[in-house]
Amino acid sequence: MLKTMKPQVISLFKIVMKSFIVNVISLSLLTLFSSCFENPKTPQLTTAVRLEYLPGNPMPVIFGSSDIISDGGSEIFERGFCYGPDPNPTVASGRTMAGFGNTPIEATLPLPPGTSYVRAYAANGAGIGYGESVPVTVTFMEVVIMDFGDITASSAFMRGRIESNQPVTSRGACWSTNHNPTINDFSKESASASNIFEVTLSGLTPGTTYYTRAYAKAGSAVFYSSELSFTTIPLVQLTTREFLNAGTFVLTSGGTIISGGGVTEAGLCWNTNPNPTIANNRTVDYVDYMTNSFYSDPYGLQAGTTYYFRAYATNMAGTAYGNERVITMPTASVSDVDGNPYASVTIGTQVWLTENLKTTRFSNGDPINRITDFNTWKNTIDPAWDYPVSEEKYNYPYGKLYNWYAVSDQRNVCPAGWHVPSDAEWQTLIAFLGGSDGAGSKLKEAGIAHWKIGNYGATNSSRFTALPAGAVSAEIGSSYPLYSLGLFWTPLSVTATEAKGYYLFDAYQAITNLNYLKQTGMSVRCIKD
Repeated sequence: MLKTMKPQVISLFKIVMKSFIVNVISLSLLTLFSSCFENPKTPQLTTAVRLEYLPGNPMPVIFGSSDIISDGGSEIFERGFCYGPDPNPTVASGRTMAGFGNTPIEATLPLPPGTSYVRAYAANGAGIGYGESVPVTVTFMEVVIMDFGDITASSAFMRGRIESNQPVTSRGACWSTNHNPTINDFSKESASASNIFEVTLSGLTPGTTYYTRAYAKAGSAVFYSSELSFTTIPLVQLTTREFLNAGTFVLTSGGTIISGGGVTEAGLCWNTNPNPTIANNRTVDYVDYMTNSFYSDPYGLQAGTTYYFRAYATNMAGTAYGNERVITMPTASVSDVDGNPYASVTIGTQVWLTENLKTTRFSNGDPINRITDFNTWKNTIDPAWDYPVSEEKYNYPYGKLYNWYAVSDQRNVCPAGWHVPSDAEWQTLIAFLGGSDGAGSKLKEAGIAHWKIGNYGATNSSRFTALPAGAVSAEIGSSYPLYSLGLFWTPLSVTATEAKGYYLFDAYQAITNLNYLKQTGMSVRCIKD
């Protein structure tokens, strides 16, 4: 087509086209240049908040999160969250920075209890852009154990305190033998409606370790205090002593405490049926806390009867029992007119009773006067008796103490067929046992159930079972104490005021004869006619 056009027309066409192309290129460059230097805008971003309540924490952990919708055409050099009590907080209200750039962010926010407002923010060259404002209500609940104690075998006391900005619907205590108990374990609600409350944990098992927490409910949410552990008071653990003096009516046992404290009562209980308890027969005995042991003298045991025995000990946890022991009492060789049974033992050619005399009457039934006033006692010339240390509880196993006037009376203080041994009969016994220097150890009850600690040399190999009942002094008008001396009468009058007797001492292995004032109160051990 250009070949057919005139040269002037062709030249004009080329000029127009060249001008058009230059103009198009210039417009394009201008448009490109203008777009590269457009003014930036503030960023656009989102705001989201979530709360997490963790067990044991009074305040929730508050998380803010945000996504960048637009950086506004400029690099974001700071971003984070701002918060405050006003509905539209700014960075001047308070803020938490969370870095820079366009990536999603998350940060923990230190919001106080109550209602606050949170906005995400991001800063670029154009300024600060904010996300939407999100209201956040922070509920506060703190539960603490203020006081804990009064721990018994089955209960304990708790006082708790609540600090909260929300209504508390109930409060109390929960407990378990496992860590971190909840209200789904054992629990008890307090009757109090105040922020300070008290609870008694009950139904606990003795000697058990528990974990407990105070709790508070706000609607369906449950808040707990920190954990506390405690152990209830255990029952006492103890064993029952082997029988001492089996075959006699001065049977002795007792117990040894293995563990457990706070013992308020201990002793021996027995019955004719297995598993005796303190509801049956029982003694109440002194516990030696140096050795954690005690001795018991059961009384009123019937001849030829089988008994079951257990040591017991009571503390705040209750009454615990030792192992069971069983024994059959001997057949009585004789009983006195009061019905007290006595066993006997043959030593050489002689037959002796194995218990001290307990009668209050002569063998014909006539009464023997009991005198408890010392001044009257030391001046009387009539037959008389009293308990050791003038206390009835010592009648078992020590028997009674008699003055010489009761011993020498023709009505016979011993049971029929038996009598008070003469001095010659005592000498026969001593000779059979090898002489006075060593006979004492063979006559005395072994051990320290009744004798003092110096009695360790005693063997009671004769089975005479001599006991330290002490004496009533005719000179000082008072009793010699138990546990050290055993004194025994003979009917032999030495002078108008004195008679012959024999004594055993805890630390000596000998038996010795002495003259005693006839008003002295001493034990009587009968020998068969």
